Amino acid sequence: MVKRHFPGWLLILALLLTGVPPLPGAPVTAEAPVDFEVLAASVGRAEAWYWLNGYTTSPPETAWHGQRPATTPISSPLPSLTSQTLITPVLTSTVYLPLVANHFPLQVERRAIWITRYDWTSLSAGAQPQKIDELVANVAGAGFNTIFFQVRGAGDAYYTPGLEPWASRLSAGTVTDTLGVDPGWDPLARMLDVAHAAGLEVHAYVNVYPAWLPAPSAAYGPLAPPATTPPQMFDRFTYGPAHPDHPGEYGLAWAWRHHDTTGAPMLLTWGAYLWASPGVDQVQTYIASIVRDIVTRYPVDGIHLDLVRYAGLMYSYDPYSNAAAGDVRTPARDQWQRDRVTALVQQVSTETHTLRPDAWVSAAVWPYYKNDLGLQTSSGYHDYFQDSKGWLATGLLDAIAPMLYGTGSSIPDDLGKWRILAEDFMEVGGDGHVYPGIAGYYDDFTAIAQRIAIARELGAPGHAIFSYAALDSRGYWDDLAAGPYRVPAVAPSRLP
Repeated sequence: MVKRHFPGWLLILALLLTGVPPLPGAPVTAEAPVDFEVLAASVGRAEAWYWLNGYTTSPPETAWHGQRPATTPISSPLPSLTSQTLITPVLTSTVYLPLVANHFPLQVERRAIWITRYDWTSLSAGAQPQKIDELVANVAGAGFNTIFFQVRGAGDAYYTPGLEPWASRLSAGTVTDTLGVDPGWDPLARMLDVAHAAGLEVHAYVNVYPAWLPAPSAAYGPLAPPATTPPQMFDRFTYGPAHPDHPGEYGLAWAWRHHDTTGAPMLLTWGAYLWASPGVDQVQTYIASIVRDIVTRYPVDGIHLDLVRYAGLMYSYDPYSNAAAGDVRTPARDQWQRDRVTALVQQVSTETHTLRPDAWVSAAVWPYYKNDLGLQTSSGYHDYFQDSKGWLATGLLDAIAPMLYGTGSSIPDDLGKWRILAEDFMEVGGDGHVYPGIAGYYDDFTAIAQRIAIARELGAPGHAIFSYAALDSRGYWDDLAAGPYRVPAVAPSRLP
């Protein structure tokens, strides 16, 4: 068994989030355990897994369980940044057929994979367009038909701006040197060209409420973002247009951030997200405009939302939320917070479907809707003010993907408990789709195949596997192609 060594900032963050601050001067041991669920509350389940597995600055060297399957990158010229597809009054309805040839009839099943920025970028080297080709070759060869491709991490863009600056991870150097620097190519445009040619759908995956992610340490840049054009979300909301060094837009100082129950604003912390408050109208409008910009300029097949919730039960008691809902927690205030998140979901969904009627709008959601299944879990509904089942039942979303994964020893990693959680989400009525999330990090591929089989048994119209890195590090592409994905499948079409 490999003993993992965690950076001190990560351990301190976990302690602070549990309400147990380290004693002044007390050492933080590298072997101290980090509670995945606590860390996931602050940074998201995806990011928590990547950080705990050494992806903070760059993807680690993979340790193959057998020979890596050969990949042949798909040849595709770099897309011109001046020839991106623009929105048209009527979007052509297209079905992308998988590029496979065998004697089985096609099935209809969403086979999605999460590809985050940590899968193919780093803080120390510039990202290369050929990596996109490799991602698509592996994913298409395995039998997937849908990619949730992360285009926004925390107020940055993995596509041509737009309203937010180029992501720092696309260019080599410190965050100070690279945030807002044009890498010379467009990752989303490249992904769309290559994936569509391979018969795959691409859904733009957007982290919703994280506004900024400071570097993991001072070696990679300062806590606050540098001035950029367009301004990073931190500058846009903190400063006004007349600020001499960091011209922004709204000039709200700290009032737009998450605030805790004492009224203290969330502070910048190395390697931890700074969250914007859903209770601030300008925040809601701004995030919706980011999605609208993507959907208008790119022929995406869907929008996939993540971190579309509050950071925890103690948030947010910012001035705007207190003025609207009071500064004392009550059931009415809890519902007001849920309604704020729901309002953004509704706006994003309505605008996306207006611009692209065939595009899907989905969300990666907390794996425990309510703590009522006898599993002693947290609750997305009560603790993070995320009404994921309500969004699906009322038709606000086309699909949800419950994130039924953890670290390998978390609640969803028990097969019986995974089934209980999947069944709970599958009970949602209406026409919406539930795509149970499946971990790809198991050392035995059977654990993945069992979950795919259960999802099919429960009648799920598809599933989503987390993540590219987890599968790639174990060489499971050929296992999927020869096993659960042996019969090809097309993704379901959205019903208007």
